[in-house]
Amino acid sequence: MNKTWKAVLGVILIYIFGCFSGVVSTSIYVHHKSIEFLQHPAVSMSAMMEKLLTGNLDFDANQKQQVHAYFLENLQQRKELQKEIQPQVQTLNRQTIQQVRAILRPDQAERFQQNIDKFRKRVEAIASNQNAENPSAPKVEPATPATNSPAGSPPATQ
Repeated sequence: MNKTWKAVLGVILIYIFGCFSGVVSTSIYVHHKSIEFLQHPAVSMSAMMEKLLTGNLDFDANQKQQVHAYFLENLQQRKELQKEIQPQVQTLNRQTIQQVRAILRPDQAERFQQNIDKFRKRVEAIASNQNAENPSAPKVEPATPATNSPAGSPPATQ
């Protein structure tokens, strides 16, 4: 093999390894950001909004600090508002579950309950991870109205 072909092969291999390392790096980054978002959706959303709305405004240090404080205050107010409306959301979820159960066949109702149970376990796992990372944070209650009641009967209240 002459020197020209070796050089071409070397460039091709460098290109392939570069693409491969780019794919791996991007996958790791996206996976990390996805986990961060799933564990702290409100904080991640607030940070994203802050960056998108103010990222190109060339703030000085004081402005940056004030704007960040405003977004944190907004996040706290949204959390308080969510606590106020959460009972209404849970009631609405229970009604929807009851309506869906009313039209299901027995085999569908059983699978539907299994789906609800799986979903509830996922929500509880995320909530327990959040509480383990930040013990001073308020406990997160799952918003799913999962119960073990038979199909057609109203779900038990939480």
